[in-house]
Amino acid sequence: MHPRVKGPTIAPWSRVRTELVAEYRVFGVERHAIVDGAGQPRMNVNTFRMNDWCNVIAITPEDQLVLVWQYRFGTGAMSLEVPGGVIDPGETPLEAAVRELREESGYEAASIEPLTSVLPNPAMQGNVCHAFVAHGAVPSGAQQFDELEELEVVLVDLADVPALLDEGVIRHALVVSALETFLRRRRR
Repeated sequence: MHPRVKGPTIAPWSRVRTELVAEYRVFGVERHAIVDGAGQPRMNVNTFRMNDWCNVIAITPEDQLVLVWQYRFGTGAMSLEVPGGVIDPGETPLEAAVRELREESGYEAASIEPLTSVLPNPAMQGNVCHAFVAHGAVPSGAQQFDELEELEVVLVDLADVPALLDEGVIRHALVVSALETFLRRRRR
């Protein structure tokens, strides 16, 4: 446990049985039989099984952030985001970040380093979203889209990013989290 935070005094609950209920292209639904910390059975719960994800905050030599517009099926609207996506089986988060940056934006970076890892929705998902910072990002070739992708690259001055967050132009929660972490650490 972290020295600044008191640890829990309640016992964790446990999954005593798990079954796959449904399998889709990018997620599965699992049903779990649960017992509480005292070993008492509780209601069954359903969760989503998903691969881990990655996001890349790519900065050009001119101090611009590489963003992409893309249509999002959940909201039925365009979303301004950093490049990112699913980490494929057998791929490390760093390998996926390099690949996703190249595929979604057509950019490659001189260096890339981990920024943070967050749990997208621990109430219903067990996956992790790994955020990276890529420095020296430059165009390297054509974008390579998946069948359900079409993205448009936009370069934004780093100085304008706080306003885009405050004004709700960038709203994807995982992107906001990564950018806020990046901006906070950059000020130090």
